[in-house]
Amino acid sequence: MIKKLNKKRVKRHRPLGKWYLDKGTTDYSRIFMQLLDIELELRELKDQIWIHVLRLRFAIANTKSFEIKTQLKFQEKIILEHVANIKKLKKENSEARRRNYEQEYGEDTIFW
Repeated sequence: MIKKLNKKRVKRHRPLGKWYLDKGTTDYSRIFMQLLDIELELRELKDQIWIHVLRLRFAIANTKSFEIKTQLKFQEKIILEHVANIKKLKKENSEARRRNYEQEYGEDTIFW
């Protein structure tokens, strides 16, 4: 079922607003939009990877061969490292958004 859903999955492209290329738009606003786009891409990537983790866990639970289980557990470990890297990138992105806001408005804020 999940394979059918992934086949029909459409890659969403988020177009930039018309104001993005206006002369009056500040660089900070442009940076904010790019950082927001990165945040959304990381979220989608993490969701896709978690689907793969769930598949692996199901395969591990339903496989009787010790050798295949070992290989699947190794794959799961590698994928979980990728998830940890994505979390680290999300944290860095959040920090960059906070610094960008501070530079534009001169005050600190907390983003979700």
